Amino acid sequence: MKRRRYQYGSLTKKNNRLSEDVWQFRFYETTPEGHRYRRSTTVGTVVQYPTKTDALRIIEPLRLRLNLHHRFGRPISIAALIDHFIERELPGRRYSTQQSHSSTLNRWILPRWGDRSLEDVKPVAVEEWLRSLTLAPKTKVNLRSLFHLVYEHARRWELTDRNPIDLVRQRGGRRCIPRVLTPGEIRLLLAQLAEPYHTMVLVAACLGLRASEIMGLQWQDFNWEDLTVFIRRGVVNGRSGDTKTEASQKSLPIDLRLARCLQELWKRTLLQGPEDWVFASKTGRPRGQQNILHRHLRPAALRAGIGKIGWHTFRHSYSTMLRGAGTDIKVQQELLRHSTIQSTLNTYTQAISEQKRSANSVVVGILFNENASTDQPSANGS
Repeated sequence: MKRRRYQYGSLTKKNNRLSEDVWQFRFYETTPEGHRYRRSTTVGTVVQYPTKTDALRIIEPLRLRLNLHHRFGRPISIAALIDHFIERELPGRRYSTQQSHSSTLNRWILPRWGDRSLEDVKPVAVEEWLRSLTLAPKTKVNLRSLFHLVYEHARRWELTDRNPIDLVRQRGGRRCIPRVLTPGEIRLLLAQLAEPYHTMVLVAACLGLRASEIMGLQWQDFNWEDLTVFIRRGVVNGRSGDTKTEASQKSLPIDLRLARCLQELWKRTLLQGPEDWVFASKTGRPRGQQNILHRHLRPAALRAGIGKIGWHTFRHSYSTMLRGAGTDIKVQQELLRHSTIQSTLNTYTQAISEQKRSANSVVVGILFNENASTDQPSANGS
């Protein structure tokens, strides 16, 4: 099989008497039928890119796409690979994922590795880089995972045969235990909030919804006869999209007391149509959760004397209260809409102090021989 030659193309400066001089890139484009045609495209003006080197950096992603069928013809930079990854992979993902990936790539990976070729990145060097960052362990794990995903994209497009991130070690774990509020603390917070923020927090605490799901609620999602709500979408920074996972798109029961609070909110609002947002802004658009958190929830929490909180604090608190109520673990998973029980147990649920003390007292009672029947093991060895 004959290997195609690497196509560098031709970059020239084109003089224009009527307007600014521009950089023009000429190349050959091959059709699926195998015919080659000469093409050209304007890169930008000379004012934008004063030197030929500046213009060459801009056309590198285009060169990459032109030579996808030519494996290893020349070193491909991480920056060019990331451009291709963003173009091909991100459009099909959730908006919040697009924002997160783009931010991580531009803030962390591109500045450090953008000018390196794919073959120049070594596992130990990446490990040392991650170790030098003053970030939480979980954030470093996310950095490693995204870098690994970018290299897998390169392998899928046959731009490299290796993924050095496979050998990069990065321990996970949280820097601190997630905050969990007691029922009393939630009531103190609610007392400091006006509408619609009072009902927002009530929904978060009573249903354990994610912030994006709360912002994405529409009146048509509620069935008042069956007292259920169907989680259909999430809204991030004003943009509506799919929920986090397929398991998230499930109906949830609504207690009659919470339903009455929501119906009272519906009566007071001017936006009562089925497709109107439950917590719409004055313009009728979904609100921004981060703006609400910083301008309303956290100041209210400080006034209530309960310290710093986040939107996910209510989800963690809901999970912990379910466990405190002795809820079956499978029911907990269904209410939290987790894909796996492990997420429910390992990430969200914490034993409250009274449960810990009670369990510890049982063990101490056994050791102090307060119950003679516990001296002998049972038939199953427990």
